[in-house]
Amino acid sequence: MNKFKSILIKLTAGAALAFTGVVAINTTTPAHTADAATTLKTKKITVDSKAGAKIWTSYYKGSFTGHTAMYGAHYNYTSSAVDAEGHMWFKIGENQWIKADDTIMGNLTSAAKKAQKTTKKKAKKSKKAVSQAPTSAEAAAKAWIAMRESGNNYYARNGQYIGKYQLSSAYLHGDYSPANQERVANNYVKSRYGSWVNAKNFWIRHGWY
Repeated sequence: MNKFKSILIKLTAGAALAFTGVVAINTTTPAHTADAATTLKTKKITVDSKAGAKIWTSYYKGSFTGHTAMYGAHYNYTSSAVDAEGHMWFKIGENQWIKADDTIMGNLTSAAKKAQKTTKKKAKKSKKAVSQAPTSAEAAAKAWIAMRESGNNYYARNGQYIGKYQLSSAYLHGDYSPANQERVANNYVKSRYGSWVNAKNFWIRHGWY
């Protein structure tokens, strides 16, 4: 289903259009009409997609008109509908429909809109950082191995085995820095065991990894 965003903005005259090719909508059967304005108390929408919003002849089995409502264009829609795939559409003129996904609607000031976008940007960045960070189980397994291999010491040596994870000197290629030890250890474990948790389980069974 579409996610509605809100903005308070005066209706401007007309909308700039850009010409493109002709395509057919791949909906099968119409779902139902749903006047979003009933809930949001507004029929003002603004194109919020940087690529613009394609204008179709209908929300159901319509064709692309060859025109695109440009980013920032404002409209009062006359009705809305939901297609068979669950997408909300707005009618902005005779045989002219655009997807709600490409628009903003509601009662936010421009300052609030800017703050909202900043918040979303920070949330997205934070989510990305979390997704790239190791899980607690992975971090715990890695620390467990380091403690048993070297007492968590980057400078530990045992013959050809060097550092915090007791890696072969051949693996480290003469670079014994903590950063390289971490990088090589991660690559080694990923290629050999798939994860630090698997490496720990192997270590428990065999006394090495």
